[in-house]
This record gives sequence, structure tokens and C-alpha cells, in this order.
Amino acid sequence: MASSEELARYFAAGTGLNPFGEAFSRRNAVMPFRGKRRLPPEEMQDVWLQVLSQPGRPGKRLAYIHIPFCANHCLFCGFYRNTYVPQTGADYVDLVIEEIRREAQTNALRHNPIHAVYLGGGTPTALSAEELSRLISTVRAELPLAPDCEITVEGRIIHFTPDKIDACLEAGANRFSIGVQTFDTDVRKRQGRRSSREEVVHFLEYLRDQDRAAVVIDLIYGLPGQTLDVWQRDLETAADIGPDGLDLYGLNLIPTTPLFKAIEAGKFPATPGLNQIGAFYRTGAEFFRRRNWRQISNNHWARTTRERNLYNLLIKEGADCIAFGSGAGGSIGAVGYGLSGDLTVYGEDVRAGRKSLGMMMVSDELSALRTLVTAGFEVGHLDLGRLDRTSGRAMTPVLEPLLAQWQGAGLLSFTGGIVELTTAGRFWYSNLIAALHDILTLELGPSRDAA
Repeated sequence: MASSEELARYFAAGTGLNPFGEAFSRRNAVMPFRGKRRLPPEEMQDVWLQVLSQPGRPGKRLAYIHIPFCANHCLFCGFYRNTYVPQTGADYVDLVIEEIRREAQTNALRHNPIHAVYLGGGTPTALSAEELSRLISTVRAELPLAPDCEITVEGRIIHFTPDKIDACLEAGANRFSIGVQTFDTDVRKRQGRRSSREEVVHFLEYLRDQDRAAVVIDLIYGLPGQTLDVWQRDLETAADIGPDGLDLYGLNLIPTTPLFKAIEAGKFPATPGLNQIGAFYRTGAEFFRRRNWRQISNNHWARTTRERNLYNLLIKEGADCIAFGSGAGGSIGAVGYGLSGDLTVYGEDVRAGRKSLGMMMVSDELSALRTLVTAGFEVGHLDLGRLDRTSGRAMTPVLEPLLAQWQGAGLLSFTGGIVELTTAGRFWYSNLIAALHDILTLELGPSRDAA
């Protein structure tokens, strides 16, 4: 059993402090590749063919389609790859359609329905109306979609014209996820966002008034120049517009982004400190709780029954995800994979009849336990009895001292074998998940068994 010294590494700061800003010294990330063994390139194609030949495991499944184009590079974004050029976009859509059609009839895809499809990027709405229509129509015609399949198109305000909106809707999209980030014109322009507050509001009201698909918007807190007053106005504007759902994300300052480099060079003000970041989250969570919006996950709220956030929830639950397109990532069973982000390599592979595999990994035996913890804390609730049953060992006694300490620090309540995160705990959820992942490895991993 983990010693008291080992558990103490994960303790939060003591009681009496502000749990939003002082529970931990930093926000830890949940490492997506933990417990995964990378396969050598020469093995990947054979493993992929084996995966496709096997009937898919029971359970809900997903499809992800990556569109690696943007109109411009937003300063905070770490996902930018290519500027959209019409001929390149048309050729790319042809390749993705070919990839989808080739795999649609394989054993891995045709046996179980797909419950959510996500067109992400990049910026899918950088494509033309005709390209969007062809792609979504192919998805609906070729893939085994569930009757109530959620089909999301991620987009930006700029260039998402009425003809593109109509093309998506008529082809079968039923959910739009729009990256607003902030309504404040000055803060937006500093991040490379071209549309003004008035233009953003007008666009969202137009999209909402179509009333043919769920409309979800993303807001980011912690941007340079974004005060709590600016954030409060963003929340009020979002509520006034009344989308079906909304995400509140803390800024992830990635070292390779233009924003990080500008701050390091003194060209931009520093981002808010951890104390302020916690206040942003608390303000947002309390704002939407008072308005009776339903909190679906730590960062997502729904205003209407139309919004399900199905793709994101199922990803956290470890659902199989079939990936298409350059730079896409997915997983089937224990095999995770990423497709080449190089458009030239991707095109050559698809034309040659190969999956354009850039990397492939195989999960270890603790993957199901890590997923159980991640999925539980994502919705603020963890059933320790289920954790015990899945692990085949009594993990509750191991975790009780740590959970009791976190309870005293205001991060959760812990009674009857059920853990419920407080609002502060939901802010720090990634730290809590990472800690439990560490302890599961310590208790059940090969090093402890060998001892």
C-alpha cells in the first residue's frame, strides 16, 4: 500500500486557504500517452490491418475528421498547420473522402454504430460550402451512424458564411461549435481574431435563429489584457445570446505559440496568475449555475436539451474513435494512433492505399482504470466501488487518506464510497486525475508487483 509519504506528495494546501488559487502551486496536465508503448514504424501498417480486420468491440463509437487549414494563425493556438488555399482544400477533401470510403466496409467499422462525429481542426469552416457538403454527405452515406448521431462542425466567425452554414445543415450537421474565446474587441484583436464584438454577436444570433442545430460557443479565460470585468461582460453577453451550450476553458500557454513568444519578449502583458485564474473559473461556474444552466462536465454547460456534448464525454470514457485526415488522432481498443500531419505524406499514403500513420501506441493493462478515473472526474463524480471492482483490488483504503485531505482542503466531498467534486475541485480536476493515475501505477503497476 502507498505510504503516507508517497500520498503526501499529492496533498493540497491546508484548510483555511482559498482552494481556487492556493490548493496547488500549478495546474498539472493529464498525460494522454501515459502507460502507452510506442510501436516502431515498420510494425504500424501490419498492426493497423489487424485492427481493421477485427469486429469492433461493443459500445458507443466516434469518428474524428481533421481539417488542417485556417484563415490565419491565432496567437494562442498550438494547432495551426496550413493556410487554406482553394485547390489544396479541394484536393484534401477528395483524399479524406477516399480514406473514409476505403475503411467504411471493414470489420472494425461496420459492426457497431457511430454515435458522434466531430469535424475539427484547424478550422473546418475554412473549407468551401461545396467541400463541407461533400464531406458531411460522405460521412452520412458511408459510415454506420446511429439514428441520433451528433455531427459537429467546429468553426470560426470569419468566413463562416450563410451558404456554408446552409451547406452543413442540408448535408446533415446538427451541432456547431464556435470558437469565440472572448467578445471583447481589443482582447480579440491582440490574439489575431479579426471580428469585432458586434460582428461576433450578430453572427451568433443569426446562427442561433436558424434553429436547425445545437449552437455551442467556447470562451477562454486568462488571456492577456482580460480582467475579471472583461470576463463578466463576456459571460453576460454569452447568456444574452442564449446558445445551446458553452465551454469555459483556461488559457493553455504553449511555448511554441506566437503568444508565448510575445510575452517572453515583453511585447505582451503577462497572463493572469493562478489566483486570478481560479477566480475566473469560479465566476463563470457560479454565473451559469445561478441561471440554471446544466453543467455537463468540468468545462461545459448546457442551456437546452438539444446540447449533449456527446463526442467530448465519450472520448473521456475511452470510446473507440476512428480518425480520418492529416493530423487526426484516434484509438481502437488498445491501439492509439495519429495520422501524418504532413499534407504531402498524407496524400501519397492515401493514393497508395495506405493509412497515413505517423505514430501508433499500445495501452497497458491499467488503461481501463485510468479511463474510469478520468471519465468520473470529468463529470465531477467517482464511484470508488466501481474502481475497486475494475482493479480487482480494494483501492478505496489506499485512497482514503488522500481523499480525506482533499476534502479538508475544499476540493471534494467523500461519503459512502462516492466522491463528488466541489467547484474548486472541478477547477483542479486535472491535478486530481494525475494524482490518482500516479497512485494506480504505484499500487498496481509492474514495479510494485515485482517488489
